[in-house]
Amino acid sequence: MSTDATTSRRLWTAFLPLSLLLLGPTAGCGSTRMTHTSRTGTEQLLLTTAWDQALNQVDFRPLIGVPVFLETSYLEAVDKGWVISSLRQAMLAQGVLLREKKEDAQWIVEARTGAYGTDDYELLVGLPQMNVPVTIPGVPAGAIPEVPLIKKSDQHAVTKLALFAYDRASGQLVWNSGTVLGTANDKNVHIGGLGPIQSGSIRGGTEFVGVKIPMTEGQAKQAPHERAGGAVPFTEPAIRVPAEVLDRDDFLPR
Repeated sequence: MSTDATTSRRLWTAFLPLSLLLLGPTAGCGSTRMTHTSRTGTEQLLLTTAWDQALNQVDFRPLIGVPVFLETSYLEAVDKGWVISSLRQAMLAQGVLLREKKEDAQWIVEARTGAYGTDDYELLVGLPQMNVPVTIPGVPAGAIPEVPLIKKSDQHAVTKLALFAYDRASGQLVWNSGTVLGTANDKNVHIGGLGPIQSGSIRGGTEFVGVKIPMTEGQAKQAPHERAGGAVPFTEPAIRVPAEVLDRDDFLPR
């Protein structure tokens, strides 16, 4: 063996332990700690979207010009903060004069919810998960996993809202919103081992593992609020302020 080769091998033998010692502290692996809230973001988005859709159908314009107190003690919803704040915003946006105390208001607006929740639907084309009993000779006990060809899940949210107003002094009914409904949904489809393919009113289109799929011709013809899962256009309620109330001298605030 040549002197150069021997010297080179000795240098590598001495350098390798030193390299490992220096690089050791810099090498390693990282991890990310992930936590989950008690309610999924999808559920919260479904419910608040359905609520916003219902609220956008309410016409508060008959209340314009009258000091109003919003009574919210009959509202039952897990997202009560969002529900109350969005109610106040909608009323203010349409020109309603809100008051923080009942005694400062002429009319009392009472709001209530008749529904605020979600439903789930599932469809499976394939073999469902099965448990193998121990009674079959020669076959070990255990579970056969699910083998889906097509699997679909659909989560729906529905909200039901109603409001009415009465005169604080006389107790006379002066306005009624009627009952309005709001809905929202989220769909997930798996085809074989491919998926999820996600769509629904809260997504504003179709997604595959988080990537938007170009709109079809039918989707392109939809109105923007329909594609985005937003609130429906405003519709006039059937009940208006009674004429005798409009003719009263105290209709407008002094």
